[in-house]
Amino acid sequence: MMIRCSEKHRQECLDYLNSDPVMNLFLIGDIQQYGFDHGFQTVFVDKDEQVHAVYLVYYDGLLISAAKGRVDAAFVEKLVDEYDIRVIQGRQEVIDELPSISWRRQQCVFSRMGEFHPLPQGDFEIRRAQPQDAPAIAQLLQEVFGRPQAVQPLRRQIETGAGRHLLIEQNGILYCQANSTAETPRAAMIAGVATRADHRRQGMAKAVVSRLCQQLLDEGKTPCLFTDSEEAAALYRRLGFVPAGSWVMLLK
Repeated sequence: MMIRCSEKHRQECLDYLNSDPVMNLFLIGDIQQYGFDHGFQTVFVDKDEQVHAVYLVYYDGLLISAAKGRVDAAFVEKLVDEYDIRVIQGRQEVIDELPSISWRRQQCVFSRMGEFHPLPQGDFEIRRAQPQDAPAIAQLLQEVFGRPQAVQPLRRQIETGAGRHLLIEQNGILYCQANSTAETPRAAMIAGVATRADHRRQGMAKAVVSRLCQQLLDEGKTPCLFTDSEEAAALYRRLGFVPAGSWVMLLK
């Protein structure tokens, strides 16, 4: 039976998702941070005596976590139409149960920290970003990833502590950053690893990511990340990341 969740469903929903707190990191983080009463987020569960699947609509995105064989493709198509969904995400085995949705497919490896091997941080001074750093972070991310970055969401993320950004700057110029996102009590995603083109291969990214991982681990949180290139995967393997599964995004 498909149910639209309210606050009374919080515990059973989180109990299901926490059976795999790493692969369900985004869903857990969104529910813990925004709950069930925000207009931009709607959560559904497929359940009888127990929960078998969770569908989370966040703006125009859909996140799915489901037991094997429990993805309701007809319900997903209904959500796509009703909420004008543009992106569907989930574990590969979940997305593979949606053969009727033939959108562009983007696949990457989802990794989690195994045995941590901190890397040397050299002489770099690494500090945590403050809200006033948001414009410089947005500019760096736009330069590195080639897509517009809004300043206000970054500032709000830093102000609320929804994600921590660690920076390396010299002479007032930001050269490297990495940040956490979707932090939960048990895990956190590492994202936004970016170094200015003229300062790469100096160990900055290694230093920042290593420091960020140490902070998360000290708080009992498992660092997680996505990789879609062998160069990035090699760096993260040195730190101790191990593959946890394949993650797929369907892009309309």
